[in-house]
Amino acid sequence: MNNAKRKNFKIEPFRHRGDMDPKYAEKTWKILEHAIHEIYNHNASGLSFEELYRNAYNMVLHKFGEKLYSGLVITMTGHLRDIGKAIENAQGSLFLEELNRKWVDHNKALQMIRDILMYMDRTYVTNYNKTPVHELGLNLWRDHIIRAAKIKDRLLGTLLELVRSERTGEVINRGLMRNIIKMLTELGASVYQDDFEKPFFGRGFNFLFY
Repeated sequence: MNNAKRKNFKIEPFRHRGDMDPKYAEKTWKILEHAIHEIYNHNASGLSFEELYRNAYNMVLHKFGEKLYSGLVITMTGHLRDIGKAIENAQGSLFLEELNRKWVDHNKALQMIRDILMYMDRTYVTNYNKTPVHELGLNLWRDHIIRAAKIKDRLLGTLLELVRSERTGEVINRGLMRNIIKMLTELGASVYQDDFEKPFFGRGFNFLFY
């Protein structure tokens, strides 16, 4: 959501009704779930972010924050599992390119989702000590992508092989490697240092050189 849209943003409070549809929460969540699917599928241009924000706002206002939050976790996890399969299927040099491309896509999706769920982040997440949306997205990427059995060892091996290749005089894609290392640092010290930096040092290589 750009700044121009935010300036004119006005949320009308949900009108409390004694006869509120008992299926309100489920219907509203389905709208938001569909939007998340569309965002991950690169179809966000047709979405009304103001309407989606209002729906999320009203769900939290009506005490359906847990349904919204848990639904978000389940939906993002499902997409990340599909993303993981696409990365696993990438062959040869395309592996790092696919990983980087999917990481960029995930961050763009995460930004849009965070904008929609901004009110939930400020209220429900804070009040119930939940992980904020952006951090949640990073943690899910870490757990379902970077630490996935078929990706973690392959990623480490690929990075090590690139360093070896450069040491023997071959030209490598340093820009791509820097992007991958930047991704690892953004996922936190436990990923960058423990999962990758230490194995590099153990083999006589300096991760920081890149």
